[in-house]
Amino acid sequence: MNSKAAQFLLVSALVGSTSAFAPSSRVASSVVVSTKPSNFRLLQASPEAQEMSSEEAKAEHEMASLDLSKTIYTASIKSPKDSYVAFAEKGAANAKMAKRKIFHQSVLGGCYVGFGALLSLSVAGNMGGIGGPNPGLSKMMFAALFPVNLLLIVTTGGQLFTGNSATCAAARYEGLIDNYEMCRNWAVSIVGNVVGCGLMALIASYVGLLSGGTAALCTSTAVGKCSLSFGKNFVKAILCNWMVSIAVYLSGASNDLVGKLVGVWFPISTFVAIGLEHSVANMFILPAALLLGVPLTIGDVIMRNILPVLLGNAVAGAIVVAGSYSYQFGRLGGKRRAIFAEQTAQRELRKRKALLKKKNEALVEFSPSI
Repeated sequence: MNSKAAQFLLVSALVGSTSAFAPSSRVASSVVVSTKPSNFRLLQASPEAQEMSSEEAKAEHEMASLDLSKTIYTASIKSPKDSYVAFAEKGAANAKMAKRKIFHQSVLGGCYVGFGALLSLSVAGNMGGIGGPNPGLSKMMFAALFPVNLLLIVTTGGQLFTGNSATCAAARYEGLIDNYEMCRNWAVSIVGNVVGCGLMALIASYVGLLSGGTAALCTSTAVGKCSLSFGKNFVKAILCNWMVSIAVYLSGASNDLVGKLVGVWFPISTFVAIGLEHSVANMFILPAALLLGVPLTIGDVIMRNILPVLLGNAVAGAIVVAGSYSYQFGRLGGKRRAIFAEQTAQRELRKRKALLKKKNEALVEFSPSI
């Protein structure tokens, strides 16, 4: 056996051993792929490769492209590319739902945000003497409790406009939905979130949950939110939904509940502790403050806060997050780097290999015995 043939067998053995130890359900996406031509030279030069049929050579060509020096992802977490695929596919699934289902899930999402906000207001607003001289402690408590709402949403199927602004935009960039489906989802989810948050504010007011320190923190927060200029609220909303969209992205990257909790908790706590603007959270806090008699009008709430924050959240989701990762992994980065095109090619390769195997089996079965 010549040296080139020996090198070919060594490369094949290494690739085979790597596939054997990879999780069976994640082999296709667990290893980062390298497309450097130098990785294929041994195969192209060896006599064994030249003797293979064109289909077999293409299959071996693909297998030899595995770069063993790169990160191997376990079954508990997706690779960044696969996370973006899941992110865009989530947006497509949300956008293609019937309007009544989008509305229903958005109402539930608004209710869950109301639960999270009410929990944070109730605890952080009633810390008594501890919170007064230690405002950072009160902020930390508020930020630590608020993420419960997004955890409920991502694990039960609720929808928020803030997350949909990113996931549906990613689906649109990849051609999974059209402009009408994206805009319809955004509009219906906004209406559903308003209904859900407003309903929770009414219930909390009716049963007396908005009282004492909870009421004081709610009204002071609402006044502060409506005291900023349009531009400042717009920019704070961009920063906020950047973190929220990343939380949705990270929750989709994990395949277990603990991973989703960690992926959601840190980005959401970050924006809350900083004091950024989340449109759906404001849809609960501001109506609750109006019910408490805060000196604001509905016009003040809409023009000074809700409108600029909705616009800023949309920019963050659709451009900062969805646009960035589509450029990195999807069609905005060019067809040669499109992960969806790569996955399609991998599926076609598997089909060709299966078809070739069937042909070979048929030839063996019907070949005349000697």
